[in-house]
Amino acid sequence: MEFASPYLLALGAAAVPVAWLLLREHGTGYALPDAGAFGAFPRSFRVRAAHALPVLRTVAIILLAVAVARPRIGDANAIVPGQGIDISLSLDISSSMTTSKLGPDRTRLDASKEVLREFVKGRSDDRIGLTVFQKDALAVAPPTLDYTALDRVIADVKSGILPDGTGIGIGLATSLNMLHDSAAASRIVILLTDGQHNAESISPEDAADLAAALGIKVYTVGVVTSIDKPDADIDDDLMRAIADRTGGRYFLADSPQRLAEVYDEIAKLETSAVGRENYERFTELGPCFALAGGGLLAIELLLGATWLRRAPR
Repeated sequence: MEFASPYLLALGAAAVPVAWLLLREHGTGYALPDAGAFGAFPRSFRVRAAHALPVLRTVAIILLAVAVARPRIGDANAIVPGQGIDISLSLDISSSMTTSKLGPDRTRLDASKEVLREFVKGRSDDRIGLTVFQKDALAVAPPTLDYTALDRVIADVKSGILPDGTGIGIGLATSLNMLHDSAAASRIVILLTDGQHNAESISPEDAADLAAALGIKVYTVGVVTSIDKPDADIDDDLMRAIADRTGGRYFLADSPQRLAEVYDEIAKLETSAVGRENYERFTELGPCFALAGGGLLAIELLLGATWLRRAPR
């Protein structure tokens, strides 16, 4: 439950001075020389009931203050859904990713898989899919919110399931096809490779033009031995051109730590438009509180003007 105008709850504070004045008024009586003799007589029910009138009025004022603040409950079936992002991870699994190191003790593919798994764990409300490519490409997992299943798929990825080579164009095109029918407001591809395009298939330039036409942003990541001296195998101009053509960015990574930083940076750039739950419809509870408060006030006024009017309090 929430209040549409919570600041109006302060009106309930008016019950405190009202209760004090009423109790003070009810506490005054007639001056007698000696009232000790009357103490032995038990108080009647009418007398005890008269002392409850200030309590009724106090509770009535509090209930009316709550009613004015408009308590309400959001209808669960009217939650405005959060808007996530559809992401396709395009991963190069060519032989060079398994024969070259990224850092002292891990292959480029193993390090990349670890970073991708952490990236997936850090997302929420985003559908994420996976494409792998060598000379050809394969959509391994369609965009999903089942991050546990996707994590297992990424962990099981191995090189050699496709003819060897580096088909950047076909890898990107397969990821674009994965997102083609997506209704998400934001769709992105994160393409990671350690080599140059050398496959006789769709060119990376044509794939980038297709991405731009579809409104899909592409982030390109180059895995290299040294950022200061990029590998000759990486086509920096091509990777940067793909990113620029689609509104994305190009990153270089020469260590597992730097690769993790790259994906963290992309995660910050692509944030889901998801806030707290919002509701379109509410069940208003104010009338119930107003009815209860008004009823108690009416009872208090009626009793005070009739049966308990002359009762000594």
